[in-house]
Amino acid sequence: MRKILFILFIGITFFTNGQDLAFTASINKNPALQGERIQIEFSINAKGKDFRAPNFKNFRIISGPNPSTSSSYSFVNGKSQSQTTTTYSYVIIAQKVGSLTIGSATINVKGKQYKSNSINIEIVKDNVQKNNPNRTLNSKKSINKEQLYLNATTNKRKIYQGEQIVVTYKLFTRVDLASTDLKNNPALNGFWTEDIKVNNKFRREIINGIPYNVATVKKALLTAQKSGKLQVDPMEIRTQVRVQNKNNRRDPFDPFNMFNQYSTIEEVISSKPITITVEPLPTPKPTYFYGGVGNLKMDVEVNNKTIKANEAINFKITISGSGNLALIESFDIAFPPDFEVYDPKIIEKTFSAKTHTTGKKTFEYLLIPRFEGNYEIPAISYSYFHPQSKSYKTIRSDKISINVLKGDAEESGLISMTNKEDVKLLNSDIRYIKTETNLKKKGIVFYNSKLFWILILTPLFLIIILFIYLKIVGRSVSNSILQKSRKATKIAQKRLKNSQKHLISNEKELFFEEIEKSLWGYFADKFFVEIAELSKESIHHYFRKNTINEKTEKQFIRLLGDCEIARYAPSSMKRNKMDELLKSAQEIIVEVESQKR
Repeated sequence: MRKILFILFIGITFFTNGQDLAFTASINKNPALQGERIQIEFSINAKGKDFRAPNFKNFRIISGPNPSTSSSYSFVNGKSQSQTTTTYSYVIIAQKVGSLTIGSATINVKGKQYKSNSINIEIVKDNVQKNNPNRTLNSKKSINKEQLYLNATTNKRKIYQGEQIVVTYKLFTRVDLASTDLKNNPALNGFWTEDIKVNNKFRREIINGIPYNVATVKKALLTAQKSGKLQVDPMEIRTQVRVQNKNNRRDPFDPFNMFNQYSTIEEVISSKPITITVEPLPTPKPTYFYGGVGNLKMDVEVNNKTIKANEAINFKITISGSGNLALIESFDIAFPPDFEVYDPKIIEKTFSAKTHTTGKKTFEYLLIPRFEGNYEIPAISYSYFHPQSKSYKTIRSDKISINVLKGDAEESGLISMTNKEDVKLLNSDIRYIKTETNLKKKGIVFYNSKLFWILILTPLFLIIILFIYLKIVGRSVSNSILQKSRKATKIAQKRLKNSQKHLISNEKELFFEEIEKSLWGYFADKFFVEIAELSKESIHHYFRKNTINEKTEKQFIRLLGDCEIARYAPSSMKRNKMDELLKSAQEIIVEVESQKR
């Protein structure tokens, strides 16, 4: 038994000696008020001795040094672990206002001396008693704006259209808060809004000599979408404040007033609005300006410069840097006329930094050359506005040469001509006209014969049968179309239920695709519109024809547009917005159904 204890002791000692020792100094508040009690601790994760305190210049020691030692033992995966901590604490008061330094302390562990870190502390003049002498929270009237308020700030008040600013909402309190609840979230109309993730834990700040607990409630990146005077709306927060009850009557069942000391009261606080002056962008705007504002750069690349006819080329334009990347529009590029060009796929990879959006936005074009030859994609020019220099800057890429080889007709399923002019006369298509004939009269006269009348009447008979058949088929088709119209709402609602399943499975792209299909399918079935004729113009035509009001028409078109945009960037839309989109799609179908005559 003694051998086992000896081995265990040696193992614990070995583990302790193997630890990395750290001698650290920490304080419980920074900044602090002049005359306010401050606790400072010097700790090392070992058993130390010969502690030497720093020189507390400009401070008065109220208590200390107060030594303490704590130990802990544990077994992890069959191995023993030991932890011993030695701490020396002081309670001090600052005697001077300003930025003060508490020097390093020293301690010896097993013959080796360790030195702690020094601490810089900001000491502020105490104005608490001057502004609020002998005041306690014991009634609703005692809660004022100096004790609890919400403040909104922006890093700029004057910007250009498309430029970004940061708005921060902070809660300042000197009272005991039981709970907080957001009552009114600012609308921020006229701005493109992107929330910045913040740590909303309370921390200590001293404002004009008064200490506050401060929490950042909301921080957002705003991009001005129009010029003029724009307002950063106020935020409203509902709070529950814990206050001390003032009761002079004694409760015989609670003579010491132990169970009725505090109660909560509700306070609604709001920040003040902020007016932002948004200047319009200088005119004239460059030809190749697509809405970019910030500090940007452009990269142009193509995946293949030598390709066969009817094969695809990926052509990418990437705008990167910091600025309003989300609002940059697609490019107007003069591709060679022999290229079939598809609408670009837009890919955004951005994140919110402290004062701006940074990342990149890529426009990926799919190009298909149809004929053999040497082609050239012209140089791409891109202009953006640089707010710091208050001027436009233009970036220009190099020209890109594309060599298109003769295509494989067997692979493409098409007849690929090497050139447009490659037309060859294979044979004469007009035969020689004979000028002399040798006609003979036949013995049987065909006119007015039995065969003649059969051939005359048979087509008439067939036409009558065909007419009757078309009447029957037309009536059946009409009934089918009418039946399809009646079931349009049911089919659309079924598709919306499928989109809800995609939403639950977090399949965002399929979610938006299903909603878009349900709206287009409902419109086509309900108003007897062919698939090839589906467009926003046809919606306008058929809605007006069936007395659907203009407000409903605009909402229907807007929902289709939102789905189309979101399919290219599904990650940019949050879950609550997707729920609202699904609900709006369900409501708009019911609204159209109620208005259609």
